Amino acid sequence: MKKIDKIVVDKIVDLYRKISITPSLFVKKEILKVKPKGKREKLFIDSYIENNRLSFKNRTPLCQDTGHLSVFIETPSNFCFDFDIEGELKKRINFKSKKFGLRYSIVDFKGKYSNYPSVYIFQGKRKNLKIVLMAKGGGSENLSKLFMLNPSSSLDDISEIVINCVEEAKDRGCPPYILGIGVGKSSLESLLLSKLALTGKFSHNRKGYEKILSEKILKGSLNVKTGFSGLGFGKTLLDCRVIIKERHIATLPLSVQFNCFQERVGVLYL
Repeated sequence: MKKIDKIVVDKIVDLYRKISITPSLFVKKEILKVKPKGKREKLFIDSYIENNRLSFKNRTPLCQDTGHLSVFIETPSNFCFDFDIEGELKKRINFKSKKFGLRYSIVDFKGKYSNYPSVYIFQGKRKNLKIVLMAKGGGSENLSKLFMLNPSSSLDDISEIVINCVEEAKDRGCPPYILGIGVGKSSLESLLLSKLALTGKFSHNRKGYEKILSEKILKGSLNVKTGFSGLGFGKTLLDCRVIIKERHIATLPLSVQFNCFQERVGVLYL
C-alpha cells in the first residue's frame, strides 16, 4: 500500500491559485475567434483581454467571485491517505486564500465565512493519483438543474430540455457557457456525473450516444441569441460535455451543470 503524504496538499493549494489567475485557453481561443462588429462587442473583447492581462501581471483573481472549489481525487487501489486530507485542505486553503487575495465565498448558517472546498475521493483503475480542481462561481452554480424524466425519453427529448435550460439561463451565469450533462445512475449520482463531465477531465463524450447528445445540444444552442455577456453576439454555449450511465428501468435522471466563461479547472497527476 502506497501512502500519500501531505506534500499533495501544497500542490493542490498552488494549483488553486494558478487556476484562479490563469484564463482557460479553450475559452480564450473561442472568444477571440469572434470579430466585434460594434462598440459594445469591441468593449467586451477589449475588457476580456485587459482583465486577463492584469490578472496575470498582478497575480490577482480573474473574477471577484473566486468560486466554490471542488477537489476530485481519483486514487489507484493501492494508494491511501495517512492523514485527514479534507481537514488539511480546509486549513491550508483558508490560510492561503487570504495571502493570495482570494475572496472568502463560503458561508455557514452562523454567518462564518471561509473558502472551505468540497472534497470527493473515489477509486479508479489508474496507476497514479489524479486530482482535478474546479472553482465555480455562484452565478453559474445557481443555474444547475435536476430532472427526473420519463424513462422512455429519447436523446431528442433530453436535448430539447437542455437547450431550454440554456435559453432560460439568459445572462445570469456570465455566458458564454460550458455545460456538463449527467444522465443515469440515481438522482444523486447524475449530479456528480454532470460535475465530473463539466471539468472536462473525466470520461465524457466517449460513447457514440454521448457524442450525439452533445452535438444535438451544441447545434440547437446556436439558435439561443444570448451571446457573450448577454450582448447578443458570439456563441451562447461553447462546449457540452456528456456522461451517460445505466439507471433503474423506471427512472431517467438528468442533471445539467453550467460553468461561466471564466472556466477555472486544473489537473494534477502524481
